[in-house]
Amino acid sequence: MSPFFILSQVFGFIALIIVCLSYYFDSKKAFLAYQILGNIFYSASFLTLNVFVGGINTIISTIRVTSLYLLERKDKSPPLLLYITFALLYLYSGTIFFQDSLDIIAIIAYEIFNIAMFVRKIELTRILMVLPNIMIVIYNILNYTFTNAILDCVEICVLIFAIFKFGNKNKREIWYLL
Repeated sequence: MSPFFILSQVFGFIALIIVCLSYYFDSKKAFLAYQILGNIFYSASFLTLNVFVGGINTIISTIRVTSLYLLERKDKSPPLLLYITFALLYLYSGTIFFQDSLDIIAIIAYEIFNIAMFVRKIELTRILMVLPNIMIVIYNILNYTFTNAILDCVEICVLIFAIFKFGNKNKREIWYLL
């Protein structure tokens, strides 16, 4: 085992814990704060394995989540221009760092993540995060980054659990959002 592989697994494990904790906050502000920290470690996990589209797009995600966090602290809705900027950054990054056709999965997943993060209702954000997480699991498996796939599988389980846990409190509101 190379030191980079081991370091990647350590980064992935830290990201796993932080990201899973993020889904248990009712506040969008707290959710975003944990997502920022988790994304930093998640990106490092990708980059130490030379998975550049996943790593660079996660860095972009960290910047996006930080921007949204700052807006949420001021109780402001994110402007459409910010959403479009990040959507274009994901496409641009995916094009520049494109290694093979598998990267298309990551590019599409990050675009869906972008949509989910710009929704102000935390309940809908949780629901919208399921599909891109499934896509990233597939991406990780096909790129042989199995521990990242495990991380994302656990995140999906935690996410679904959080959807049902908090959904029982707010059944009417969740069905309205769908």
